[in-house]
Amino acid sequence: MSQADFLFELGTEELPPKSLMALSRALESSITGQLKELGLEHGQVIPYATPRRLAVIIEALEVQQADRHESRRGPSVKAPEKAVEGFARSCKVTLDDLAIVDTEKGQYYQFECQIKGSKTLDLLADVIDVALANLPIAKRMRWGASRNEFVRPVQWFILSLGNELVDTQLFDLSNSHSSRGHRFHSQGQITIDSPSSYAQQLRNQGHVVVSFDERKTMIRTQISEQAKALNATAVIDEKLLDEVTGLVEWPVCLTGRFDEAFLKVPAQALISSMKEHQKYFHFVDDKGDILPLFLTVSNIISKDANRVIAGNERVIRPRLADAVFFFETDKKTTLESRNEALGKVVFQAELGTVLDKTRRVSQLASRIARLIGADSALAARAGALSKADLNTDMVLEFSDLQGLMGHVYALSDGEDVTVAAALEQHYWPKFAGDCLPQSSIASAVAIADRLDTLVGLFGIGQPPTGSKDPYALRRATVGLLRIIIEQDLELDLAALLQASYALHEDLPSPLAKVQPQLLNFIFDRLRAHYEDQKVSVDIYLAVMENKSNSPLDFDRRVQAVSQFLKLDAAPALIASNKRVSNILSKNGNGDSSFDAALLLEAAEITLADSLEKIKQSNLAVITHGNYHDALQALAQLAGPLDQFFSDIMVMTDDDALKNNRLALLSELQTELGRVADISLLAH
Repeated sequence: MSQADFLFELGTEELPPKSLMALSRALESSITGQLKELGLEHGQVIPYATPRRLAVIIEALEVQQADRHESRRGPSVKAPEKAVEGFARSCKVTLDDLAIVDTEKGQYYQFECQIKGSKTLDLLADVIDVALANLPIAKRMRWGASRNEFVRPVQWFILSLGNELVDTQLFDLSNSHSSRGHRFHSQGQITIDSPSSYAQQLRNQGHVVVSFDERKTMIRTQISEQAKALNATAVIDEKLLDEVTGLVEWPVCLTGRFDEAFLKVPAQALISSMKEHQKYFHFVDDKGDILPLFLTVSNIISKDANRVIAGNERVIRPRLADAVFFFETDKKTTLESRNEALGKVVFQAELGTVLDKTRRVSQLASRIARLIGADSALAARAGALSKADLNTDMVLEFSDLQGLMGHVYALSDGEDVTVAAALEQHYWPKFAGDCLPQSSIASAVAIADRLDTLVGLFGIGQPPTGSKDPYALRRATVGLLRIIIEQDLELDLAALLQASYALHEDLPSPLAKVQPQLLNFIFDRLRAHYEDQKVSVDIYLAVMENKSNSPLDFDRRVQAVSQFLKLDAAPALIASNKRVSNILSKNGNGDSSFDAALLLEAAEITLADSLEKIKQSNLAVITHGNYHDALQALAQLAGPLDQFFSDIMVMTDDDALKNNRLALLSELQTELGRVADISLLAH
C-alpha cells in the first residue's frame, strides 16, 4: 500500500514553558492512538516543540485504509416482521439484501458487506480536531473577536500528507505550507517543501531548532563549556533546564557576575532568587561553595553579548539586594518571638492554627525521642520552633526556603546546633530518593509532624480520595516509613497514633475508627514502597498476615522472606504448606495439641521431632526479631514434611489417629506462619 510522510505544525504565541512537553506528548499520543484505531500503519513518529509551535511528523503513513469486510448479526428468522425490517433499514438495505445463516440457536438474518477504506487525507482533519480538543490545558483563552479557545492564540498551521494539504480550517485559519521561523532572526515566512525537510528548513532558513531534546542538549553542552572555562562547576537543575529549553528556539548561554558582598546571604537564598525570578543557573567551586556567577540562556544571538550580560547583571542586582535586606531584617527578631504570630495562621479550619500544630508536634516529638533514645528536651524545643520561620520575610518571599532559614536563624539566635539542624531536616525526605534526617532529634520531629497531620486529617474525615491528596498525605506517609525503617527505629505505630490523637482537641471521628483506618492506610503505602523496590507483592501479602504495628519489624520480615525464597528447599516447603492449609481448612485442626504417644509411623515421628527442635531454637530467635535465621531453620522441615505426605494417610478411619495428625499439622502451620504466611508465596 502507498505511503507518505505526515506533517502537522500548530504555530502559536509563546506557549507556557512548564507545560510545553506535556502538551507535545499528549498531541503525539492522541494522533498515533487515533491512527491505530483507524487501522493506519506508519513508521517513526517525531514530535517537535518550541515556544511558538507544536509539531508532529509521522513517516511512511499509509495513504488509504485497507478495505474491510463487515458482518452484522440480525434478528431470528422467527422474529416479528417489523423487527426484521428495522434491522434492514439500520443497515440501509432491503430485506432481500439480508442473508440467512445457521447458528447453534437456529437461523438468523445477517448483513454482510465489503467496505472500501477511506483516504487518509480525508480522515486527518477529524484526527487533529480530536487531538487538539483533548490536550491537557488547564485554562483556555480567547483572542480577538473569535470564540476559538486554546492555551495561546494560534497564528498558523500546516496539515499535510506528503506534499498535499488537508482541506480544512483550524481556529478560522486556512491550511498552507507556510511556517514561521525565529521571532527576531528569521526573514519572513518559510515555505515547507516536504515533511522530511521541515526540521532542516526551520534550522537553516528560520533559525529555529525544533527538537526539544536537541535544544536541551545544546544548553547543557554550552553550560558545561562555560563552567570549564571559568574553572567552576555548573549546577544544572533538571526542572530549570526543561523550563529554559521551553523558553528558547535558538539557545545562547551567557555568563555574568554579581557582587561578592551578596555571598553573606545563605547560598540557597541566592539560588532561589536567581532560579525562580530570573531562570539563572549558578556555579560552585571545588568545595561546593556558591560562586558570584550566574548563567542565563538567551533566545537571540547578540552582536554585542557583553551588553546583554550587563543588562542581566543590572536586573539580578536588586533581586539579590532584596534577599540581603530580608535576611538582615529577619535576624533582628528571634525565631521564638515569631511563634506567637503563628496563632493567627490557620493550619486547617478544624485543626486550629499553625501554633496549635507546633505545640502538638513538640509534645509528640518529646515522647518519640524518649522511645528512640534521644534527648526529649531538645526534641521538644525543635518541635516548638519547627514552623517559626514561616513568618520570616525570606520564607514569605521564597517559600522553598522554609526549614533552611529556620536552621540559619536558629544558629544566629544561639540555639543548640542539633535543634537548629532539626528545623531544616524535619522536612526530609521531601521527595522519592531524598536524604533522611541526620539526627535522632530531627527524626523525632519529622515523625511527629507527619503523624500529627495524618491523625488530624483522618480525625476530621478528610483522608485522601482517589487522585485527590491536597495535604500530600501519601508522600508524608512514605517519608514517615522511610525514616522509621531505614534508621532502624523500633516504634509501635498504634501507640503513637493514640498519643497523637490525645493531643488533638475534640476530633469528630473516635479513636476506635481513626486508629485502624490510619494503620491500614500506612501499611498500604508500605505496599507501594516495596513495589518500587521490586519486592514481589506476594511477599508483602504473606507478611501482612502476621504483621505487628512496627514498620521496622514488618521490614525485617519482608527481607527475611525475600532471602528465604532463594533457598533450594523453599519451593517444596511452600507447596507442602499450601497442602497443609488446604487439609486443615477442610477438616479442622483436630485435637487441641498432638500426643506424641499416638505417633506410630516413622515419618510422622520424624516430623514431630524436627518441629519440636525448631520450635525451641526459634523461640529466642523470633523474640529478638531475627526472622532470617528463623526461616532458615524452618527450611529444614521441607524434607520431613515431604516424607510425611508421602508415607502418611492423614484422613485415616481411626478418629484418634486422624485428629492427632491434624493437630500435628496445625502446630506445624502455626510455626511456619510465625514470620509470614508462606502458603501465600509464589514458588
